[in-house]
Amino acid sequence: MEGKKTREMTLIMNKCNLRRKYIEVFLICLFIGGCSRTTIIDDVKIIQTLGYDLENNKIKGTASYPVYVKSMQESHPRKLFTSESNTTTGVFTSFSNQTAHKIDMSQLGSVLVSENFAENGISDLIGNLNSDPNISSNSTLIISNKPASELLEESMDYPPYFLSSVLDQSMRNGNVPFSNLHTISYQYYSEGQDIYIPKMDINEEGMIVSDGVGVFKGDKFALSLNNKESLMLKILVDKIGFNSTYEFTKSDNKSLLIKIVSNHNNSVVEINNSKVTYNFKLNVYLKEQASKLSGADINNKLTKEIETNIETELKNLLERLKNEEVDPVGVGELFRGVQRNWKKNAFYDRVYPNVKFNITANVNIVNTGAAK
Repeated sequence: MEGKKTREMTLIMNKCNLRRKYIEVFLICLFIGGCSRTTIIDDVKIIQTLGYDLENNKIKGTASYPVYVKSMQESHPRKLFTSESNTTTGVFTSFSNQTAHKIDMSQLGSVLVSENFAENGISDLIGNLNSDPNISSNSTLIISNKPASELLEESMDYPPYFLSSVLDQSMRNGNVPFSNLHTISYQYYSEGQDIYIPKMDINEEGMIVSDGVGVFKGDKFALSLNNKESLMLKILVDKIGFNSTYEFTKSDNKSLLIKIVSNHNNSVVEINNSKVTYNFKLNVYLKEQASKLSGADINNKLTKEIETNIETELKNLLERLKNEEVDPVGVGELFRGVQRNWKKNAFYDRVYPNVKFNITANVNIVNTGAAK
């Protein structure tokens, strides 16, 4: 009889303990839920793309944001804020005065700046973007050949984040070196490297296209690199693998389109006094005329010709950048890493103008599809 009572008491205690655990879990969930912040999508204006121009000595700001509709069958249109201010932060204040809702920057994909805005310096812009904890370091900065407002208005005919998507594709499979707010901020605050920012334009057919790279001296836009030069810069600076196409004219005056595939772990950089040596290992895929080439041509003459062409283009770019007194490649950082008493002004005044570059490109032609 006592054993039966003991079992009943044990069962009652287990039930009580189980009930207590359920209550504890419920209270914890209630507490966590109470700590979370809830944002109603209709109560905020989510900025997706931001543009800056300089007009009449004032900063013109343009920003796109989506307008949400009740029906899932309806498309979600986008609209534009426009404002003028003497400062980049004043642009946001003006945006806020145009709506009854909160301005949300957490989904910002791209920031466009026109060339004339960039020529006057972007230090304030970089500082403001970095100081806002809601803005992702993966956001992209873009230099617009046209006024930023014009390019942004043109992008309204495309899906949201179209500019970011075009740029991302160009960085992964095109000739644009990798860039975002994080890399640009590193370049800006680094003593031994200048900023480079991708460029975009509207071509003759009215399409938005990637259009090379803009290079800065300090915080001011200094010069543009075309698509071929952008690819050479990409080979020199990208820390991740890439697939890029490259067209050049062979010694027989025929054009050849190739795809360059690189893993930057296969590159070696050496410094000896005032000489910088780059050694690259590049896999190359022939995109055209491969079936007309014999195995001997591929293994000997063509390989050497591609190597010589890439080496020449890389050296030409490095010499042009040196003559223009800009350093987006980060040659200064290379010397800074091996010289204990490195000084920025002394390096760029006396050492950089006399640096000699030695380039070696080891090309491996693969999967050509050449006729046997």
